[in-house]
Amino acid sequence: MPMLLSEPMLNDVSRFFRALGDPSRLRILRILLEADHPLSQKALAEAAGLTQANASKHLIQLAGAGLVTREPQGNLVLFSAVSPLVPNVCDLVCTQVSARIKGIYESMA
Repeated sequence: MPMLLSEPMLNDVSRFFRALGDPSRLRILRILLEADHPLSQKALAEAAGLTQANASKHLIQLAGAGLVTREPQGNLVLFSAVSPLVPNVCDLVCTQVSARIKGIYESMA
């Protein structure tokens, strides 16, 4: 039986999925999940191929959704991925997308 969600919970779930709805944010999360230590905004921007301003915008969204933490260290702010759900959600979605695409190509053959 599906879980009944209150309005505040629906808003939080929606914010979580919105945060995952952008390729740049998914790229940032992948980089953070693969890193063995927190990364600065500059390092994330470079690794993701983004400008620092663009990375900042995405990191704000990710932090607002509770997917990354911010840790000020002097003049730097270091970011870490905090949600173990992200790889599981991505695997689930990628499996579904892959099956759908495979079905499309098989029907065309």
